[in-house]
Amino acid sequence: MVGSRHAPLMAIMVALGIASTGCATSQATRCGDLICPVGRACARGTCVDESIVTACGRLAEGASCTLPEIGTGTCQTGLCLVGTCGDGVINAIDACDGAELGGKTCLDFGSNDAGGLACTADCSFDTTRCTAFCGDGTKNTSEPCDGTDFAGRTCITEGFYTGKLVCTSDCAINVGDCSGRCGDNLRNSFVEQCDGADFDGSTCATRGYLGAVSPLLCTPACSFDPTSCTCGSELCLRNTQQCVLIDEVYTCEVIP
Repeated sequence: MVGSRHAPLMAIMVALGIASTGCATSQATRCGDLICPVGRACARGTCVDESIVTACGRLAEGASCTLPEIGTGTCQTGLCLVGTCGDGVINAIDACDGAELGGKTCLDFGSNDAGGLACTADCSFDTTRCTAFCGDGTKNTSEPCDGTDFAGRTCITEGFYTGKLVCTSDCAINVGDCSGRCGDNLRNSFVEQCDGADFDGSTCATRGYLGAVSPLLCTPACSFDPTSCTCGSELCLRNTQQCVLIDEVYTCEVIP
């Protein structure tokens, strides 16, 4: 978390690297767990624009300072701060301010749920409610499942006909116990007319389409293809007509 806004001047100057070995140099430098790139300086545990430091380089504490395109501020412990903590706007070294969290959520702090992040009175993040984790038995924002909590998902919603979902130890859905689905090349009699090449013994003839008809086909949705068993471009009447080829034209004729 960002430290107190009232740290001693010398400690802040050391953290900012105003000395010759500090962060505000022409090289990328370390700032706690962060790396401040060129053009950024380390300030109270975070990387800020170097202009916030240089704007107060020769000014006294409390003097007025200006940041281009931002506005006029005050030199506080070597930093040109525009605005104050508590004004509802993230300024300079504020990590957050009131309800303004800068787009951050608990997901940015290792939690599996976005909700719960707050801002303290000194404009640092309060992560005490970022407690969601895999294994707590509750499906959180970034988890497909947790324990027995699948948020309404079942084998059916995953494209299967029967079975029970399993949630792994890392909160991923395992469909290994689900079975039967369109596309597995096995006809499931209670929902599918066919599946791939599995017609469960059905043929054009058993369906009543006789003669030189086109073959029985299965759609990707596991139903009989409308072009199946046609005689040229039409379907003959089942069991009363048959498809014959006359003068190179397929024709439906009444069965004698």
